[in-house]
Amino acid sequence: MESCESRPGKRAKTRLLCKTRLFFKTCLRCKQQLWRRRRRLRCHFRMKQRVRPTSDPCLALKVQMKKLKPLWFNPPMRSADGSPEPTNQSSDTQLKLSETEDRLKRCRLVASCSVVTCEDERETGARRSEVTAVPSQATPPHSALTSEDDEETEAGRLRSEVMACQSQATPPHRELSATIKEFLSDFYVTYGSFIPLHRDDVLTHVKRTFNNADLSDRRDEILFEVDICQSEIAQKATPPFCVRYRKHALRLDDLLTLADQHWLNDQVINMYGELIVDSSNHKVHFLNSFFHRQLMTKGYEGVKRWTKKVDLFSKDLLLVPVHLQVHWCLVTVDMSLKKISLYDSRGIAFHEVAQNILRYLMTEAKEKHQISFKDGWMVSLDENVPQQKNSNDCGVFILEYSRCFGLNKPLHFTQNDVPKIRKRIYRELCECKVHV
Repeated sequence: MESCESRPGKRAKTRLLCKTRLFFKTCLRCKQQLWRRRRRLRCHFRMKQRVRPTSDPCLALKVQMKKLKPLWFNPPMRSADGSPEPTNQSSDTQLKLSETEDRLKRCRLVASCSVVTCEDERETGARRSEVTAVPSQATPPHSALTSEDDEETEAGRLRSEVMACQSQATPPHRELSATIKEFLSDFYVTYGSFIPLHRDDVLTHVKRTFNNADLSDRRDEILFEVDICQSEIAQKATPPFCVRYRKHALRLDDLLTLADQHWLNDQVINMYGELIVDSSNHKVHFLNSFFHRQLMTKGYEGVKRWTKKVDLFSKDLLLVPVHLQVHWCLVTVDMSLKKISLYDSRGIAFHEVAQNILRYLMTEAKEKHQISFKDGWMVSLDENVPQQKNSNDCGVFILEYSRCFGLNKPLHFTQNDVPKIRKRIYRELCECKVHV
């Protein structure tokens, strides 16, 4: 009988084809991973080669000595009678060798002097003498150190030169990235977001960390690394952020009103006013942002207990923030001059607001038996104040007014300064302290 070979079926052929394709895909993937690994190692090795010369100040001299070593250290050929044969070295090569070796020995002298402490002065002198001791044939006569004083002077000068070179050396990318990430992580934990962050803060911190190194040519690289680190840190899950100061509690949603051109809420206004009071040694009193609203709706009886523990007439200045539906303005009361002033960042004369505060003060003086404050008050509208150029920053303006009045500072700011003021207020709220 003829033996017929069994042929594979259609299903077996399909399975074999799929296994073959899978095998080639796996091989291709392994090759791609190997190529990527080789590329990374190659880039890493190149970066090390770039950074390596800055780590050792004597490396360039060592390389130069290695290049010249065969010419310098080859023993001279001797003739049959024992006299050395003349060499083919030129005078220029020998002079170059002597200068290079002298510089290398001086750099070694600086390295040895930087390690030895002041307590071991005797050992230091011995080490310096050992380092600087060279054969008379190798060192030119004019470069020899004649005394210990000359050695110390030369070593100090060389040490300062090496330290200057090391301070000018730029840090490698890996150390730079780690420094930036550590700074941004601590900043995010302290402030809950990157809203109050100035890019100059990062540049100043990096420069201070690396001994005031010149990083002007790497500014774009640092800022790019800052953007990457910010996105990585912001994506991580963090516990709820909250700032507590006495009876005030600011959550991250309240602080976010200081970002961009958002409207400020009452929590931010009231806590910042409390910080102004503490910074002025309690010579200034800041009334709550709900004070005027309560006064308008319920009259004097509605706010009578608000000053139960405070004597308003013993203060130098009263600050009253007033919220009128979609706008903030500020009323100040100078107790020594008996003057009520209204400050509005859009120049609107809210005379009714000032009259309400005047009636309240006269009633309060009557209730507290302050006869001298029952009359003689003046009401004015001060128009010579910085004005806003949009409809979003009125809350920022009244806080800056209050800060300047509370700390006796002039009103020297404009609309262009508002972004910096927002960042500064954010920081001051998180630190619970007004920057004087």
